[in-house]
Amino acid sequence: MPAPRKPIGSGLRPALERGNDRARVQELARTGRIDEAIAATDRHVGQGSRDAEFLRMRAMLEQHAGRRGAALAFAGRAEAVESHPDSLTILAQADVHAGDTDRGIGRLRAALAMAPDAPGPQVLLVEALESAVRVAEAEAALEPLLAGAAHHAPDMLARLHALRASLLVHRKMHGEAIEHMDREVLPRLVPGPQLRTALYLRAKACDRAECFDDAFESAARANEIGRVDFDPAQYATAVDALMSHWTRASMRDFPASGSPSELPVFIAGMPRSGTSLLDQVIDAHGLAAGVGEMAVIEHFARELERTWDASLPAPESFGPMRDRAFRNAAQAYVSHCAKEAPGALRVVNKALGNNRIVGLLARLFPRTRIIHAIRDPRDVAVSCFMGGFNNDYYPWTARIEWIAAAWEQSRRLMEHWKRETDLPILDVRYEDVVTDPGTQFPRFIDFLGLEWDEGCTRFHESKRTVRTLSYDQVNRPLYASSVGRWQKYEKHLRGVRWPGFEA
Repeated sequence: MPAPRKPIGSGLRPALERGNDRARVQELARTGRIDEAIAATDRHVGQGSRDAEFLRMRAMLEQHAGRRGAALAFAGRAEAVESHPDSLTILAQADVHAGDTDRGIGRLRAALAMAPDAPGPQVLLVEALESAVRVAEAEAALEPLLAGAAHHAPDMLARLHALRASLLVHRKMHGEAIEHMDREVLPRLVPGPQLRTALYLRAKACDRAECFDDAFESAARANEIGRVDFDPAQYATAVDALMSHWTRASMRDFPASGSPSELPVFIAGMPRSGTSLLDQVIDAHGLAAGVGEMAVIEHFARELERTWDASLPAPESFGPMRDRAFRNAAQAYVSHCAKEAPGALRVVNKALGNNRIVGLLARLFPRTRIIHAIRDPRDVAVSCFMGGFNNDYYPWTARIEWIAAAWEQSRRLMEHWKRETDLPILDVRYEDVVTDPGTQFPRFIDFLGLEWDEGCTRFHESKRTVRTLSYDQVNRPLYASSVGRWQKYEKHLRGVRWPGFEA
């Protein structure tokens, strides 16, 4: 008996439905309905899907929504099916953000080989080269973009000219950089994140040109854009609550992972206290590695905060976040570190919130070690104020007196952890490191339980790009010129108290 014939046109239905779904996703995205657009891709991106087009679309939507991890996962799946400039660009951004600049640049060049005129990969390539301080290559990639200035929107043109100013700073042409910012960048921008970033760049150029009052004024203008209010008294109260909760006595009843691993190491302390320098020196050791500011454990801490019930005794106060959750978190973190740095015996994490979670680290990794980075708080204040931290996580960087208050609380926290945990915590002073590296480098390498490696003295030769505001400084030989930097801004620090600091 002959097989029944399919209705005419039935073979076209899947293609038509797919086309309709694609158009719907594109329209939803165009009108800003990102979550609906994401939902509209679901039927095409399930487990095992090899629909590269929809996987790419989903990756781009997830990135637009700020879900970087999901964007990276979908881009990887799409690229495994079919190489494309869009998925390559997303993967390249992740590479650069993680410090693997060479790989990111390679992917961006591959994307441009497929689509030479694609503006996204072109600009990102210049930014990646600039972040790696590969100045000549960045200038060569930027030149054709500036030559086509008539085709760019004002904000894109300002972004390109800001890159030009950054490269002038790298060339130590600071006066020219300031003039370029004033002529080609700042007039094109309205108050917002891009103007704020441009003003921080201007402050940097003015500082290096030794126009210190002008530098401070530019940073002050930047810090007022989108400034988040900060209450030092309320912050101190929050730190009091944290310390009263995480005590030696109370922690006996807290969940614990029981992890035997010595792999994780953490750097704690205030931003701009030399954490990136310590990270680079340790990463240069043959049996150690740095993962930068990996905030995985901070995210776990925030999840704990959401589930914790103060009305209950421990461990009930942790809700479902008990020993199993702690074991899973510790095992996942150690596995991630091992994957990032195969063969390493120590992997150091310098996430900026580490000073607040040392108690949690003690419950997750009882055999970890903590390096406490310390620096003259006046130098910390100037560097934070001018560095562009101003955001929801670090609102205190917008004013010098707020930075002083945050520094005091960080000091209190670290003294608390020394008393209330059994973790080995080593104080390392930035000023000692840069003036006496022959003593200090071996000191903190020994603290990690590692034999000395002469490669640590050549940390600046690494091709690894550190994601830090001082990215153009940590990849150069050791220097001590930033010690006492605050004296250049002394008049702007008058009247500010530094409780607990001995000059």
